[in-house]
Amino acid sequence: MLYTATATAAEEIELDPHLETDEVKPADRLSISGFYTLGINHNDSPSQYIRDLSQSNTHHGHTSATTDSRVGVQLLADFTPQWSAALQVTAREGVDYANGDAVDWAFLRYRPNENWSIRAGRLSIDMFMLSDFRNVGYTYPWVRPVQDFYGLIPFFQYNGADIQFRQQLGDGELRLKGNIGQISSTLNAGVSDFRIHGKKLASASLEWSDDIFHLRASIGQMDLHGKVPGSDVLANGLGQLSPFWPSALQIQQDLNIDGRLKFLLFGANYDNGPWWLQGEWGRVQSETVIYGHMEGAYLSAAYRINAFQPYITLSQAKSKNAPYRAPLPQGPLPPPLAAASQALAAGANQFLGSLYTDQQTYSIGIRWDFRPRMALKFQYDRIHATDGGKGLWENGNTQTGPLKANVFSLSFDGLF
Repeated sequence: MLYTATATAAEEIELDPHLETDEVKPADRLSISGFYTLGINHNDSPSQYIRDLSQSNTHHGHTSATTDSRVGVQLLADFTPQWSAALQVTAREGVDYANGDAVDWAFLRYRPNENWSIRAGRLSIDMFMLSDFRNVGYTYPWVRPVQDFYGLIPFFQYNGADIQFRQQLGDGELRLKGNIGQISSTLNAGVSDFRIHGKKLASASLEWSDDIFHLRASIGQMDLHGKVPGSDVLANGLGQLSPFWPSALQIQQDLNIDGRLKFLLFGANYDNGPWWLQGEWGRVQSETVIYGHMEGAYLSAAYRINAFQPYITLSQAKSKNAPYRAPLPQGPLPPPLAAASQALAAGANQFLGSLYTDQQTYSIGIRWDFRPRMALKFQYDRIHATDGGKGLWENGNTQTGPLKANVFSLSFDGLF
């Protein structure tokens, strides 16, 4: 099982719906808890290692004590057996505080009976096995969620609503959830940070779990909108050359971040006590050229030996579309125009290829639960990325050549 005995998702903390309101003690109605990770990692490559695409402009070089470090506080309130609320705030590197991205949860929930629940407000993105626990390092064996999978989708929360139905099925529980809302997040595109908006989010997930197995599938879509600072300069230059370079108009359109994104994800977990196995696979298809089509997957295995848990993980992330190459003018141009077109094409290639990813990772590590609600972890990652396939690294694709990196990480995780 995941280490969630004292770090339970807000969806799980609930009063007995058969209790009368006056039977509920004040201490049972309000709870405050928190989590923290103090981490340090060293990376021997010339590129800067980031945990996911929400982290950018870090400038922490080869060694960083901020990539994985974070602290969060949860406030859970049960007003009646039917009505409750939750708030979670997390401080971490890469979070856009000015836009309120530190708030992971801020929702009100209504639970008319034991099968149905409705929530509205700010909610966790319901895509992954670790959707509610992505920032809570104590709840998983690794130092961080697998970068080749979780790094591809840097969305942590959305504003909207969900409805969930759950029912006992066999020896386990079946959960069906639907979500609607919108997303707003700051993304690192390698060349610059920009604010991206996901409107008309609609998704659904299906889960089944018992004491040993946990199976999950999710599907959804949203309309992406955004603009990277500096793209207007490229677009204006392309517009000026379009009479001599017809393809420039198409490149102008490619620079727009305006299109639908669809996702499909599957996950499975097996935990019989000593053995722990988990894997996820996901596909993201986008009409925006900069994001393109991506797939990510991992498989991780761990074995518990008293307070120790060694583990191994294999993972891969790959863009399924070809790397972007702006078409050059077909005919000869005067030297000044030819030089300008080549410079604009190179700028478009860098901009639209900044997230292109082709990477594999082999990881080993060990977790030591040396005290209740505290764990030390060590992890070694061997990462291979192709030339032009370093989209999961800060400014990775601005550097030529393939990447072979060794990342050594140490973390101290806990709950309070």
